[in-house]
Amino acid sequence: SALNLPRARCGPGKEKMAYVNMLETELLQEFAKLLGEFETSKAAELKKIGEEKDGMKMIDNGFVPVFGTVLESKKRNALDAAVIMSFSVASSLEGKEKDACVIKIRDTLLAKENLVDPMMALSWLTNLFNVLDETSPTRYDLYMDIADRAKAADAANWLVNDDTPERVEQFKKAWTLSPSQHSTLLLKLLRLCQATDQKRVFGELLVKYLESLNETVKESDQKKFEKALDEAKDWTVQAVIATFKAPFEMAHRMRAMLGLKVVQRLSTSDPALVSLLKMYVEEDFSGYLKFSESKENLAYMEKKGLSHTDNINNFRVFAACQLQLGAYTYEEMQKALMVENKEDIEEAVMGLVLSKKVDAKIDQANGQIYIRHTSQREFRDSEWPELGTKLKKWKEGVENVLNSLYKARQR
Repeated sequence: SALNLPRARCGPGKEKMAYVNMLETELLQEFAKLLGEFETSKAAELKKIGEEKDGMKMIDNGFVPVFGTVLESKKRNALDAAVIMSFSVASSLEGKEKDACVIKIRDTLLAKENLVDPMMALSWLTNLFNVLDETSPTRYDLYMDIADRAKAADAANWLVNDDTPERVEQFKKAWTLSPSQHSTLLLKLLRLCQATDQKRVFGELLVKYLESLNETVKESDQKKFEKALDEAKDWTVQAVIATFKAPFEMAHRMRAMLGLKVVQRLSTSDPALVSLLKMYVEEDFSGYLKFSESKENLAYMEKKGLSHTDNINNFRVFAACQLQLGAYTYEEMQKALMVENKEDIEEAVMGLVLSKKVDAKIDQANGQIYIRHTSQREFRDSEWPELGTKLKKWKEGVENVLNSLYKARQR
């Protein structure tokens, strides 16, 4: 299944055994025999329950009472039999009864967690997760338990990989998570992700988490919401700064982030950062030049690793992409790119070309600069009608050419 966690191991060196749809007699007998070593009366009782094929009763009267004793005995065959039997029982149930059974098994396992190797506990919980139906809300609880054990076992990659951001969205829909649950899940994964070197995954999860905080305010009390925003402050600054490294590719994300409450809150603690983000969204070159006249703003950008030179180049690219294709004099281009000295215009144009967002050619002999192609930074909903009109004209042009060719061939 696309939602399932990786195939787990039931302890070191033991591949996870396939689940069965009903209690097999041999498995039940073996389990009863092993339990008999600890509580003789349980063996006969278990056999009787097995004949009744009552899964929950098997867990209540067989697994739960003796699991601690089995663990303390350190007999591996008894432990394997106990765990496999319980998973087999859970697999034979359906719906809410299965969910209740899995929770009972989980609680029994975790109650004796101090006697279990962290990786073994992680494997057991993962197997229980996979026993549950894909849309079971109980999967959320198991997933959170698994995340905790993955951190304790120094096994963050158990859950965090390239597919994690997409899987979180699948989980949100499948388990019908509330905004608070979704936010809590993302926060848990973010903290787990910090133990890995997967910066891209961390960045994607971080943006999703910050967006989720906007939704939680609807169902959270104000104090709880304010606390979450305060705790997310450093991460928010980090997320905003990351967008400046690729302002074309991050255009949509920049616009979305500007509307987040957690970003707006930075207006008090980091006003320069919020102002800069707004100028990037609005492509306000004049505003940035005025902003950069402040020594305090320049010092803030330097402290945060933001280059004034890079910002100037980015805003010039934004400006160039707004120009019509064609020829421009040096004076016209100097004004459009806001270049202070005319002798620096060619260097500025080279910066446009190096950005790979603008295709320009310098004709020194004639004092002309040709803008031959520009990229569109962001495609907004309001631009769909214009695109439709262009495509219609293109279609009509193609049809005219084909008709002309057809008529020519008929002569």
